[in-house]
Amino acid sequence: MAPLADWLPRVGASLIDSLISAVPILLGYGVMIGAAINQSANDPYNDDPPVYALVFLLVGMITSIALSLWNRVFRQGRTGQSVGKSVLRIKLIDATTGQTIGAGRSFLRDFLSGIFNNACFLNLLWPLWDEQHQTWHDKVINTYVIKTSV
Repeated sequence: MAPLADWLPRVGASLIDSLISAVPILLGYGVMIGAAINQSANDPYNDDPPVYALVFLLVGMITSIALSLWNRVFRQGRTGQSVGKSVLRIKLIDATTGQTIGAGRSFLRDFLSGIFNNACFLNLLWPLWDEQHQTWHDKVINTYVIKTSV
């Protein structure tokens, strides 16, 4: 098996992945804020957002969710690498077989990550002192994040 990935590349990959999925929703919020500022300048008594701004925000939200699912569930489940993991040359594998884990387990891993990270910040730091460099969701799903050359 390849060497286990260090904590910093894992955090970097997660940040890259978060930024990718955040762009559409940030654009949606930008349009919404711009429309609200424009509307309040023209009519200070009307605080209803324009329909086009709501549509743009909704499309941004849906696009963000779709990008996240594609990247963190389907792509990572099939190849072991999200875009962030690919950039930083790390890969998610099954701890027993060394193979990729598939979309279902990748979704469950990401779901558990959200629960554990919100319940206790310690999950994010756990790989710093864990012998296998695993987070709690890695332990539950039985996965490792390893270094790759590709």
